[in-house]
Formats: sequence, C-alpha cells, structure tokens
Amino acid sequence: MNVSADLASRGFLLAVGIILLFSVTVSLMRTVIVHRPLRSLFTDAVMDSIITSVRLLARVRRTYAQRDGMLAWIGPLLILGMLLAWLIGFIAAYGFMLYGISASTLGDSLRQAGSSLLTLGFAGGHREDQTILDFMAAATGPIVIAMLIGFLPTIYQAYLEREVEVTLLAADGGEPCWGPELLARSALTDSLDSLNDALERWTIWAATVRLTHTTYPVLLHVRSPRATRHFAVALLAVMDAAALKVSVTETLPRRNAYRLLLQGTQAFNLLYIHFFARHSLRSRIPFVGRFMSGSRKAVALSLSVPAWDDRITAVHAAAAQDSAEGLPLIGVDELATGEERGTTLSRAEFDHGVDVLRRSGFPIERGTDDAWLMFSQIRSRYEFPAYAIIRRLDAVPAPWSGDRRLPSPTIWPTLAIDMLPRPSDGTPGTSAA
Repeated sequence: MNVSADLASRGFLLAVGIILLFSVTVSLMRTVIVHRPLRSLFTDAVMDSIITSVRLLARVRRTYAQRDGMLAWIGPLLILGMLLAWLIGFIAAYGFMLYGISASTLGDSLRQAGSSLLTLGFAGGHREDQTILDFMAAATGPIVIAMLIGFLPTIYQAYLEREVEVTLLAADGGEPCWGPELLARSALTDSLDSLNDALERWTIWAATVRLTHTTYPVLLHVRSPRATRHFAVALLAVMDAAALKVSVTETLPRRNAYRLLLQGTQAFNLLYIHFFARHSLRSRIPFVGRFMSGSRKAVALSLSVPAWDDRITAVHAAAAQDSAEGLPLIGVDELATGEERGTTLSRAEFDHGVDVLRRSGFPIERGTDDAWLMFSQIRSRYEFPAYAIIRRLDAVPAPWSGDRRLPSPTIWPTLAIDMLPRPSDGTPGTSAA
C-alpha cells in the first residue's frame, strides 16, 4: 500500500473511531444514566437484532406456553447484549483511533485497545498520544461495568414491584386476568367495598409502570414468571373492570375508576408512542431528535364521552392534551386514528361479560343498551394502544385482549361462578346474593 493510501485509510478509521466513541457513549448515557425516554440508533440496532432473532426462534414453537418460554429469554439477552455491544463498540472505537494515530496494524491497534479497556495491560503504546488513549480506554471499561452493576438492581427492583400487583390480580381477577371476572369475584366474596382500594393501587401502579418502562425499555421484554400472566394484559383487565363498573352501575363510587382510566390510558398511549409507533430517524439523533418532535396539541386525543359527567370529561380531555404536547406527531396521529375506529369488542362479548356479572350478584343498575354505549365509548380511548402493545409483546391470549402475531386460541380463566354448586334441577348455580 502506498503512503497516501495508508494515510487516507488511517484518517478515515480515525474519524470512524471518533464517531463510534461518541455514538456508544451517548447510547450508554441515554440508556443507563439519563432518566428520560431517550433512544439511540446504536441501542435500537442491538435491541432489534436480539428481539427479532428470539422471535424467529419462538415462531417454530407450537403452543403459546412454549413460545412464552422462548420469549422469556429476550429480557436477559437484551441486558447481556447491550453490555457486550457497548464493550465491543468501545474496543472498536479506541482501536480505530489508535490505528489512525500510530504506525501499528489494525489488528495490533484493536489488541492494544482491548488490553487497555479490559485493564489486562498486556499491550500498550509508547507514544504519548497512544498512552492518553490507553488511559481513556482503561477508565472506560470499569465505568461501563460499574454502570451496568448499578443498572441491574434498578431493573429487577422495578420488575418485582410490577409483578407483585400482577400476581395478586391472578387470584382476584383470574389467570389470565379478565375484567368481568375481577368484578364477579369481588361480588361473590362481598368485597365490593375494597374494590375502590384496588383501583387506587392500580392507578399508582399504572403511573409507576409508565415512568419505569419508558425510562428502561428493557422492562417491556422482561416477562412474568408464569405464561398466563402479563403486565399489559393485567392493566387492560383492570381498566375493563373500571369501565364496566362505571357503565353498568349508577350508585357505586366511581372516582377511583375515573382516575385509573385516566392513568391507564396515558400509560398505554405513552408506551405505544415511544416504543411501538413509527418514528422518523431524526427523532433518534442525539441531543437533536428530542427537540424536533411536534408541539401541536392533539385535540383528537381529548376524551369526549357524552354519558360521562362534563366535569370529568373536561379533566380527562385536558390531561390528554397535556400529555400529547411535544410527542412525535406520527405516533399521536396513529393514536387518534385508532381511537376514531372505536372498539373492536363485539356486543355479544360484552353481553357475555355482563351475564357473568349478573350471575355473580354484581349490581346491574343501567340498561344493557345504555351500558354498552358507554362502555364502548370509554374502551375506544385505550383499546388501540393496548391491543398494539399486547400484540407486539405476544402477551398471553386472554379474553378481550385482541389478536396475536401467530393465531392463538383464547385462554380463559376459571370462572368462579361456574364453581358454585348446581341446584338440584340442574340449572347453573347462582350466588347467594
């Protein structure tokens, strides 16, 4: 190779090394340090490759339980994969930079970078500029590992806090959980009074999940210990229970139901926009993309349910518009389009749920037609993002949770009303209430 070509190659790789060092550093900071829903092309490329690979392996599994067992590896592999990607990225960056400023071969430069980054010390340069890069690499390796050591407890603490409520719901609302069953079991156990407390806990849970999962996206792919549980299905079921309570009753307290519907809708909306809606590449440019999002408030996302109290409607509409401020316009428009389509839940499915409530002794105080109108309007606010998230994460195919990437039969929970002793005439059992 002639001198000019050698200088050109070294200059090119030096520039590549500087850009790669910047990109990997920003990726590490955006993922681990900055507590904002920030994304980067580097991190997204690593995550997408792992998720796609595991999903391809899961597709050959015949049953949902087998697919869930395979998909459960995505979360751990993402954590390990990002650590390896950062370390390899830094080795390549420092190696290219050392190659650009020295007369060493590319192989020797990468070897020197790896020795310094991993603090092995078996290779090093003698020039002052190389020594500076060796020191930078030697500091980078322990910093990356230390950050991940602090990152892991945060992830698992958030996971455990999330799964406690999901586990409790398995007994209260079925496994997989279903909104009507949650209300039915509350009626059968004479615990309607404690239902408000449960809705309040889930309101706080929804806000917590919205914060932790937008900050640490890997949590979206850390699945529950059992295949019949999933955090997104659980939130959808509790919101359905709240919507049913508001729709079929007139005298039961409903303040906590309204608050849950507000927080749950915002959780689904933000998770969908940040991680499942279409995004332009410019939104992932470090320090620039976040300032290029749209600032138009989405009036289409305001809640307009005629059957609700006007004051409640106004509060929900204001909150929806505030939360939409500054979000990418593509995602906001997708949500607005999905809301306009209305609910895909059929009237027959709704009537079946109401029948379960009636048989359990849950108070039905509004006509079925009026209740269906109100419930369908409420559900249209959160169904589209909920179904999209559940489908993309291939959550358990519970009732009222939409379709899946691969056709999967609906898994129904055991209905408590069916466990009651049958009367002597052979008709289905009814509650003592």
